[in-house]
Amino acid sequence: QAPFEGQGRVVIEPPLPCHRPHVGPVRYRYFLMFAVRNLAGIPLGNYPMGTRSLYVAILCSALILQDSSAMVHRRQAREDPYNKVAATIGSSSSSSKSGAATEGTSSSPVLAAGRSRKFLIASFPQMREVAYCQTPDNVWRPLVIGSVKAPGGIAVDVQGAKLFVADPPSQAIWWYQLTVTSGGFLETTGVQHAAVEGVQASFLTVNSVGDLYFTGRMVSSASNASSVFRQDARKIAMGNAMSPVDLYTRSNSGSPVPKVWVPSGIAVDSVNVFWGNMEDGTSHGSVVKGSRENIGLLSQEKQMHAMSYVADDVRGVCATGTHVFYLSSAGVHGVLKSSVEQVGEPATVGLVATSPRAADASAAPWNPTSIAWDGDNSLYFTEPQYGVVYMLPALNVMEHNLTKYVDAPGAYGITFIGFSNSNSAGGRRLPALVALAALSLLSVGLAGGRA
Repeated sequence: QAPFEGQGRVVIEPPLPCHRPHVGPVRYRYFLMFAVRNLAGIPLGNYPMGTRSLYVAILCSALILQDSSAMVHRRQAREDPYNKVAATIGSSSSSSKSGAATEGTSSSPVLAAGRSRKFLIASFPQMREVAYCQTPDNVWRPLVIGSVKAPGGIAVDVQGAKLFVADPPSQAIWWYQLTVTSGGFLETTGVQHAAVEGVQASFLTVNSVGDLYFTGRMVSSASNASSVFRQDARKIAMGNAMSPVDLYTRSNSGSPVPKVWVPSGIAVDSVNVFWGNMEDGTSHGSVVKGSRENIGLLSQEKQMHAMSYVADDVRGVCATGTHVFYLSSAGVHGVLKSSVEQVGEPATVGLVATSPRAADASAAPWNPTSIAWDGDNSLYFTEPQYGVVYMLPALNVMEHNLTKYVDAPGAYGITFIGFSNSNSAGGRRLPALVALAALSLLSVGLAGGRA
């Protein structure tokens, strides 16, 4: 019972105990009956129409939304296999023939119900596979990508849930639709689409609206020089895989020292494109920043300049909210997005993590390839020479120790995607419950107008 506006007590039967964490069918039927009868102008129980109905409707709506959220979490807790059995970590060993990873016996952390699903995806060119780990688990599971010859650079369109895979021997970049099963596993629909054809692509990235950026060269080009390209989301959606935009080249990136020399890793944010140079980075720029060309900037607002000159051989590049991180044979480097550096910097500037050879000259050559940000606090990068995916903090450019995340023999490209719980099967009832809450509030408005 609850007093309301000095008109005595409003008694709602059956009672609605707000402290209960779940809801049964009886309460939902009662809410629906309330909404329908109120919409028709028929008083329910012993409370009058009008302003009292607003109190009841808001209470009902709040309970519906609260209980629907709890229902989603309970369903996912039941369906999530990691809440029943702890997955095992891959104690990977690579054979000389296949380089396949094998599963060991150490247990991984259990994923809590209601947690966002995050997936680390990597390409394995020698195995012709693309596989994923569901973090914080570290067991590789394959994705169906159809016929590919050597999957290399990969990227994801987070908003559109698309996976892009460069396949240089096929002279194409393919894309696949990603989904999450009711059990929490990542999968593709199995259909292979062409995003770009007639291209030898090295590294890929995607911006927030689905435009694909990549480094490489068009097969039809008379020049062997690589460039920075963009394939618009509109063309990808229409199935037009030809004629990407030649964004930055040797001829339009400065003279006499062009900033595009042998472009390698690439990243993009809402304003700029960032790329590395695989050769002569200390002269042409280890990492370069250039304005995006499709955001309506005036010519005087566009810019392009080197952000660092400390490494000759830059490979993968990724951008966080505040920094750009990149890989070289010396280690992992980082710079602020606002950095403008000069030729002749010390090689230790921005060195976030050093290669194993820095401590042991007899160690095998270090060959880090691709790097990805998880959208939160961590970076992941592949090292096919050692067959490992490493991780390290992404919050600053202070020096950190490398942490081995998972064995990954032959891994090349790497990327990251996260899904919210509403994308899973357990969240499909939520729109109906929201609609029921809206119906209750609508009925109050109409009934109030008649009062």
